[in-house]
This record gives sequence, C-alpha cells and structure tokens, in this order.
Amino acid sequence: MRTSHKNPSRQTGLSLIELMIAMVVGLILIAGVLSIFMSSRKSYGVNGAMARIQEHGRFALSFVDHDTRMAGYMGCGGTTGNIGNHLKPPANTSLPYNFTGGIAGFEYSGTGPGTGYTIPSESPPHGTVGNWAPNLDASLPVSGADYTVPGSDVLVLRFSPPTGTAAYVSGSPNGPNGAQFWLTANPGVTTGSILVISNCVNTYVVQATQVNGAGTDHVVVNTGNSTAPGNASSGLPSSFIGAQVSTVQTSVYYVGMDSTGSPALFEAVTNPNCAAPNTCFGGFEIQELVPNVENMQVLYGVDTTGSQTPSEYDTADVVDAAGEWNKVVSARVALLVRSDLNSVALPAAAPVYNLLGASITTPRDTRLRQVFTTTIGLRNRLP
Repeated sequence: MRTSHKNPSRQTGLSLIELMIAMVVGLILIAGVLSIFMSSRKSYGVNGAMARIQEHGRFALSFVDHDTRMAGYMGCGGTTGNIGNHLKPPANTSLPYNFTGGIAGFEYSGTGPGTGYTIPSESPPHGTVGNWAPNLDASLPVSGADYTVPGSDVLVLRFSPPTGTAAYVSGSPNGPNGAQFWLTANPGVTTGSILVISNCVNTYVVQATQVNGAGTDHVVVNTGNSTAPGNASSGLPSSFIGAQVSTVQTSVYYVGMDSTGSPALFEAVTNPNCAAPNTCFGGFEIQELVPNVENMQVLYGVDTTGSQTPSEYDTADVVDAAGEWNKVVSARVALLVRSDLNSVALPAAAPVYNLLGASITTPRDTRLRQVFTTTIGLRNRLP
C-alpha cells in the first residue's frame, strides 16, 4: 500500500495581501475608466452645447441678414423717393404702418461702444419706452407676453417681401381716379393687405379693403374703412396705370422674453389681419424666431460723403438725432447666444463679452455663450 503525503509548501489559494493588491489594482482600473467616461461625457456636453449655440446663431443671423439686405425695397420707387402714405391717420405714422424709411432703430441707453451693461441673473424686469433712444414705439410691448427685454437694441426694417409673381395696375373699371383697379396678377394680396404701388417716380401706400378674383385678373377695392387701419383717401391717380404693385411690411427684430422666461430673438411683422391664436400687438404679429438669444447690439453705417460707402458707424440715437436714416447704407449686428444650464463648470467670475464695443456682463452660471457678429449692406443703397 502506498501512503499519500501532502506537500505543505504547495499553494492552495490567495493570501489576504494578494487579494488586497488585486482589489487595489481593480479599483485603479475602474477609476481610470470612470475618469475617461466622465471626461468624455463632459466633452460631449460641451460640444453639444456649442453645436446648438452655433446653430441658433446662424439661424438668427440668417433672418436678420435677409431682411436687412431687403430694407428700402419698395418696387421701383424705393424709400428715398416721393412716398404718399394714404393710410388713415394717425395709423400711417405708427411703427407698423410708417414706410417713409427703409431702416431705423432704437438704442438701449448705456449700451453703446465704450459702455457696459450687466444682464440680471434673474428674468430681466420690464422696462419703459424711455429706456431706449429714441423712445421705444408704443406698438412694441414693454410688458406682458413677449415683452422687449431691457439691455438690447431694436432693429426696424421696411420692405416689400419678394414674391414669385410680378403684378401691375392694368386699369380701373371706374375710369381715372376710380376706387377699384385691376391687377395683372395677384402677388399674395388679400383683404386687409398693405400695398405699395410705384410708377418709379411716385409711390402710394394703401390698404386693400376688398379683393375679388376674376380669372387671372384681380380687382382691389381700396375705399371705405371697414378694415383697420383703413385709408384716408380712395382710389389711385390715373398716372398709376401700369405701376408695380406689391405687399409691404415693417419687420422689427428685438430680444424678448418667451413663455418659459428665457430670452429669444423675436420678430414683429406688420399684420392688420392678426388674430388669435397668434400673438398680436399694436398692428404687429409677433413671433419667436430663435431661442436663447440673450442680447443684441446694432450699429448703423452712415454715408456722410455720398460715396455709397459707410463713413462711420453710429448708434440709433445718434443717427436719429442727426436725421440721417436715409444715409444708412449698412448695419452691424452682434448677438449674444447662450446654452442651457449645466453645460460648463461654474466660472470664477461673471463673464464679460464685447458686442460692437459694448461690454456685456452675463450672470455667473453654468451656461456656455458665444458672440455672433456680421456686417450687412443694404442692397438698395449700395453701388
């Protein structure tokens, strides 16, 4: 019989020290993986926030750029010619119905080049019309829904929106100076539309109080005051036979407060037919365009030499005081766009951004921000 003997030096398991070493190595590896994961997650969040900011910035500038280039276009007459606004007073001098200039604006006091403004950490309080220079027009809201946020400038543009159909006055069934006139085509005219009619020498602004279709021709009746704001006079002079007809609007860009309490880029567009559920105010239909636009600053390129190039860039109050809106040939627009909260680490101090020379201090929070700046030429005032 063979007897089995155990070898006392043979290993039969892990010692406590080896187990602890293995656990430490494992924890180190897990910590490394977690560190990489957290770093990647943070980078992903920052990249995602930056992508959204850039998308919002591009969208916002594209809206402003398009309408600014169109400013002053009113058929072949333009805003520098002889414009007769035949809308019913005093509406024809209010912001949505005053078409005597292609571009205008309102400068928020204390936000010009070389000055500073601090954006409140909470929702900005309601301002007053006197916070802007010249005084903000009463057709824009300073309280209530979509109100104009203090600290930002306001840009006003007037033009005929492009259509795919050219329309002309082909005649009047009532003879010269008749209340009705025919159109060769309909460029989107409906009852209540504000029209600009130009024969390249003179320009008429009227409201269509009734539109009737008849084959390819359309009859526009502009007598009576059943629509708002209505007309001060009826018909057109006989010299406007063959004149170009198009709709016309005032577009106002401003930073407003949306329903969630966040700033956004808004546009107020002339719409005498505005009705619920749309947001209507003072002859405008107001719509939110791009969220998280926190501030807007605007400078206007003024041609003081007649060279059709800007000699200087001034704020709206300076241009208005000098009566030089018809000399503006370009505009510089700067937008401050922000991300949602928790996009970056909390900074040591409140960040400061340069918007066309104005120092804008933002709240100390975890939002990512970027400034978008562009210079836009007014196509109808350039060589």
